[in-house]
Amino acid sequence: MNINEKNIQLKPLAEEDVKIFNKWLDKEHIYKWFCPGGNKEKEAWLNEVNNVNGKYNHMKHFIVNYNDKKIGFCHYFDCYFEKEYSREVHEEIFVENYAYGIGYLIGEEEYLGKGIGNIIVKKLEEKIFEIGGKEIFADPDAENIASQRTLLSNGFMKVKNDDYRKRIK
Repeated sequence: MNINEKNIQLKPLAEEDVKIFNKWLDKEHIYKWFCPGGNKEKEAWLNEVNNVNGKYNHMKHFIVNYNDKKIGFCHYFDCYFEKEYSREVHEEIFVENYAYGIGYLIGEEEYLGKGIGNIIVKKLEEKIFEIGGKEIFADPDAENIASQRTLLSNGFMKVKNDDYRKRIK
């Protein structure tokens, strides 16, 4: 399968997309990275994408489409509004609209290993650049080699385990 970057689109997550996101979270190749703390972490993800109590207004969630088929999920968030997480993971204090965290997954197995993760990261970077972000962070698990390779091939630098960064020029 030859993937054309133009056929990959990030569409804002809609209410009807939560069901497929929930299904993907249960898949072994996703659950181990997105929910290492178990079902409480899965519940936290579902609360986040549902924006429970308006607590997650600073986060942007997307469904990844390939030729109009839903194949994955990604998001970005302003680290300024996640200070506890940002300090814990990245040990810095940020100003608003400076640093953004990202996350992504490919939920449909037949699309794994096709370079789609690279395309998703590029598209997230473009969105963050458009809103004026200056730095991007990602925190793949130390054993998630595929995600680490994706980040490195997109110009991220490993600062330490679980801490990959890229300055946007």
